[in-house]
Amino acid sequence: MHEYVIAVGIVESLREFSFRSGRVVKSFRVVVGELSMLNLEQLSEALKRLIEASEVSGAQFSIEVEPARVRCGTCGYEMAFSEAVSGLSEEERETIHFLPDLIASYAECRRCGSLDLRVVEGRGVSVRDVIYVEH
Repeated sequence: MHEYVIAVGIVESLREFSFRSGRVVKSFRVVVGELSMLNLEQLSEALKRLIEASEVSGAQFSIEVEPARVRCGTCGYEMAFSEAVSGLSEEERETIHFLPDLIASYAECRRCGSLDLRVVEGRGVSVRDVIYVEH
């Protein structure tokens, strides 16, 4: 049910923006990180229902997935999450998917071999490209 809580936060933020600015939100884009573990269908459905019952009624939205990226703290090399975990067992990949901060315990930099890896994209949820009009 994380999807509903996330949807409430998104709609509340847009409602607050609309109220404070005196503008009407027409559309927005939701970017969901690959590792967020959110069900996009449930998030979309929750957003639709909450939008229609709020001051941002009628606003259109799209949802897209942001691929996860990993950066080496030693050499600065960036790679896709899938590249960083390639070669690991299914169990190790699943562990890292649920606990991304453990990536340094299982994977190493493809360029320099360092274990100083951090997930730098693809974990969160953000609202982008809000289009609005004056009241």
